[in-house]
Amino acid sequence: MKKLRKQIKESFFNPILHFLPLLIFLVVDEFSGMDVAWKISFPVALMLIFYVYYTSNQIFIWHLVFTLMYMGIGVFSSIAQRFPFPFFQDHLEDKIVVLIFILGFLIFRKQIQAIISRIMPKLIPMSNNFNELYRVIWALFSVLTFYLLTDTLLHFLKPDRTEIYVQLLHAIFIGLIVFMAFYEILRVQIIRAKLVQEEWWPIVNEKGNIIGSIQHLTSLNDEKKYLHPVVRVFLIDKNMIFLQKRLSTDLIYPDLWDTAVSNHIRMGETVEQCIERTAKEHYALTNFKYMHLSNYTFESKNEKHYAFLFVSCQLSEINPNSSSVKNTKWWTQEQISDNLNSGIFTDNFKIEFDLLSRSGLLETGQCNCACKLKEVIYQSPDGHKKE
Repeated sequence: MKKLRKQIKESFFNPILHFLPLLIFLVVDEFSGMDVAWKISFPVALMLIFYVYYTSNQIFIWHLVFTLMYMGIGVFSSIAQRFPFPFFQDHLEDKIVVLIFILGFLIFRKQIQAIISRIMPKLIPMSNNFNELYRVIWALFSVLTFYLLTDTLLHFLKPDRTEIYVQLLHAIFIGLIVFMAFYEILRVQIIRAKLVQEEWWPIVNEKGNIIGSIQHLTSLNDEKKYLHPVVRVFLIDKNMIFLQKRLSTDLIYPDLWDTAVSNHIRMGETVEQCIERTAKEHYALTNFKYMHLSNYTFESKNEKHYAFLFVSCQLSEINPNSSSVKNTKWWTQEQISDNLNSGIFTDNFKIEFDLLSRSGLLETGQCNCACKLKEVIYQSPDGHKKE
């Protein structure tokens, strides 16, 4: 669960944290001037650097970009104090500099996203974080534009009563900034809490190493196919293979016969934990023992699999769960071979049956309690039979 929470935090990073030093800089400058704004916002920026490094290190480089942007805005704002902008009041230098930087981000959005993709190609969560980031940028752009235009209009239209209106405008501006910060913090916490309750699948590379994660329904409906790790286990007894018929409501291969134990590995779950969870949920199997056969990759209409294939000689009673499995049946090798191309089996199973047939593990007509396969699975490394 801890690993899952970390993955969700990186997949849905709070975008307001990128701007927090800058927002503090703007607010403090309104009250106490730029010198004090530097003294308060700079330590906050340093603390956030360490916080992001230790809690969300996958996006650490991305956060550094915004820290450098904050420092650049502060430097340019300090210089701008010596050179007043035409048509704007002297106290607006920092807001104008921020607006210029934000306009650059909005104008060159595609180019910035392309650069990020090249620098951090393995960070799948960056796509979501990038969209969240630009939502905040647009909100900040709107607030600053409103503030600058209103302040300028007040100066020209009501020069004799400008001070009262400007003070009110300042209060509104600060209120909007504070509201935006607290709103984002609350919003992200609520979304993260919901995401923890959903099922997340790891995304792996061709070697099976985790490079990201995605919510499972999002993955199935996304045009892009991500490579997800799955477990697949053959149940074998007396030279027969136990198969399940998938539910009619399954998104993938409904109503087709398939390997008995099969499931997606959840984020933060090991291969062994997934096998044991699936065997218990689908067939009430406990103390489940199995042996690794092979790994392979496979692409279906909806998704891509990195499969961990195992075999098991199951001695205990199998009790299928009707809510998870539509039907079950013991099949002989001959029955499977005769129907292999009839369209009643999943494509995954066809690959796996070929691997099993070529493995030499099945001893025709002799897979009983004393068969070689059971001896391998039910013996410990020191050669003693497991209880």
